[in-house]
Amino acid sequence: MKALQHRPLVVNAAPAWRQPAQTVWQVGVLIAAWWLADAAASALHLPFSGGVVGLGLLVALLLAGWVRPSAIELGANWLLANMLLFFIPLVVSVVQFTQLLKTQGLTLFLNIGLGFASVMLATAFTVEWVCRYERQLRLKKRLRQRAMRVAQ
Repeated sequence: MKALQHRPLVVNAAPAWRQPAQTVWQVGVLIAAWWLADAAASALHLPFSGGVVGLGLLVALLLAGWVRPSAIELGANWLLANMLLFFIPLVVSVVQFTQLLKTQGLTLFLNIGLGFASVMLATAFTVEWVCRYERQLRLKKRLRQRAMRVAQ
């Protein structure tokens, strides 16, 4: 019997600092895109916020293939994972304006709830649509590759 030969396992793993650095870079790019979209919305006197303009532009760039999802994935995931931190100023303002809450609290909470539900639904539908679109693109690519292999 031949002796088993041991070969070292070679893994081309990225350095440990790479993913955090990419995340910081992507978050910075997303913040810069939001800032530019906000400036454009203000300059053009649009009736909606720069965040909506930026989201629309980003979706268009993703669909056109000019921006790959992997180019913003880490940053977007980090922002979503830490989204709760963005609501801390809201909690502080609730504590400061208790009289307003006593007089108009139900109306405010109803409006906030409807706005929150609208944003969540719009986000969910957008993510679902983009995921289906990406799946279709992958399926078409695989079918083309399969057809090429059969043709050869």
